[in-house]
Amino acid sequence: MMMWIVVAFASFFMAYICWYAKGNGIIAILISSIIMGVLLAQTFNFTQGFYMYHSLEVITWILGVIILHRKPKEYAIEIGLSFVIALVYQLVMPHWG
Repeated sequence: MMMWIVVAFASFFMAYICWYAKGNGIIAILISSIIMGVLLAQTFNFTQGFYMYHSLEVITWILGVIILHRKPKEYAIEIGLSFVIALVYQLVMPHWG
C-alpha cells in the first residue's frame, strides 16, 4: 500500500518533468534527450550486438520521437544525445524486460 502512495506522489513530479521537456531551452532539450535515450535503451540492445527487445517498446520509442520533435538543429542535438545516453544507460543498468 505504501508503495502505491509513493508512486502516486512521484507521478505528479514526473508528469511535470515530461511536460517541461516539450518546452524551449537547453534544459528542455536535455530532459527530452534523456527520455528518448532511456526509451531507446529499453527498445534496442547496442552493447551485445543490435537486437530489438519487443515490438511494443519500438512503438513507444517511435511515439516518443514523434511527440518530442523540435526544430531541425535542436532535434539533431536531441537525437545525438539520446544515442549517447542510451549507450551509457545500457552499460550501467541491466535490461529489466
